[in-house]
Amino acid sequence: MKSISKTKQQLIDELEALQERVLEIESFDFGLKTTRYEFGKKIGEYFPQMQHMDEAIYVIFDRKYEFVNEKFAEMFGYLPEEVCNQTFDPMTLIAPESRRFIREKHRHGAHGEFMVDQYEFAAMDKDGTRIDCETFVMFVPYKWGVAVHGMLRNITVRKRIDEELQRNRSDLQVVLNSIPTSIFYQDKNHRFMQANKAFCKFLGFSMEQIIGKTLADIFPNLPVEQLSHLFEMNNKVINSGHSDRGFIEVFPSIRGRRWIQNDRTPYRDERGNIIGVICLAIDISELRETEDKLRYLSFYDVLTGLYNRAYFEDEISRLENSRQLPITFISIKLEDLKSVNDHYGIDTGNDLLRQTAKVLKTFRTEDVVARISGDRFAALLPLSDKSFGENALVRLKEALALHNKNHAGTPPLKLSFSAETVTHPQEMRHILKLTG
Repeated sequence: MKSISKTKQQLIDELEALQERVLEIESFDFGLKTTRYEFGKKIGEYFPQMQHMDEAIYVIFDRKYEFVNEKFAEMFGYLPEEVCNQTFDPMTLIAPESRRFIREKHRHGAHGEFMVDQYEFAAMDKDGTRIDCETFVMFVPYKWGVAVHGMLRNITVRKRIDEELQRNRSDLQVVLNSIPTSIFYQDKNHRFMQANKAFCKFLGFSMEQIIGKTLADIFPNLPVEQLSHLFEMNNKVINSGHSDRGFIEVFPSIRGRRWIQNDRTPYRDERGNIIGVICLAIDISELRETEDKLRYLSFYDVLTGLYNRAYFEDEISRLENSRQLPITFISIKLEDLKSVNDHYGIDTGNDLLRQTAKVLKTFRTEDVVARISGDRFAALLPLSDKSFGENALVRLKEALALHNKNHAGTPPLKLSFSAETVTHPQEMRHILKLTG
């Protein structure tokens, strides 16, 4: 009723203000869509590189498999082209009891933000055989929506171990030795009570040399901090009565850096009293390496090694509410890139982009330097006033001149620079507009 008493001019003013707000939102939304398109394009270009990875890799987009590698197809008994057919329903590979769970996971991840998740579920192969799976997934902007980019592991054997341990303890050692994964039991004093052949082989000692001893007895030169971490993991499970998962970085050896996943569960006697822990140790080094590659792809420009636009915009949002003001924004443009690509080819243009990245190493380690589009770069300099920004431009120009001097036999690298300093949090959104 109050709006009725307003004058015609007041209503017109309110309408104009509302229209301006809508335009601002639409402008921001356009920039977000551009970022999503660029990132989606990079993900699409990366698919072929995952074809020969040891892990089962898949990408789901628009409720269809966009990509699966041969390892994934082999696990389920299909050909890659069968799975990636538009008529193939991804839920065909999910056991009925897990379908609702998977739908909820995908629905939760489809909000357009970068996020990662890890969970277990029941799957089915082409013949209808159940497969227990563990997956690590990333929800990433792709094309016009969000893609589910995941790595899959068959953990049916691990599930079988748990079932066998509970079903038949009298034949425990026989069962343990038939399992290729390292398994061991430890008491409350961290002494080994039982172990399988796989674990003995992993440590490089016989069963007789392990049983009744602690890791400190077996490896007297092992760093104290690593031993204390292992003991804390055991005590946590023993005191809480709940299973727990931990990760251990094995120090570099002839095999390089290794990562071991430890799934610990309480070990109980016949009366149900906790007398120690049972541990399943899995070497996940290859999985961690693939995860690192995916994370790198999410936040870095593959060609130049600088941060990408998605990471740059995340940093703008983070700094918007930080105490690192004033912040200087520096824009860098590689001139004539299109002309170079047209006349000399893409490889020459890519070389210019890499040269530009080398020139931009003049920034501090705490500065955020990114390639935000084809020929444009940008840098965020926290705690940098206008004077600091001007000095940064001087250093950039000096670095460019030195670069061209050292490459006198080639066409000079042409870069243009501009700088702007913001002193208030609300001005950070203006920087986002400047990135185009």
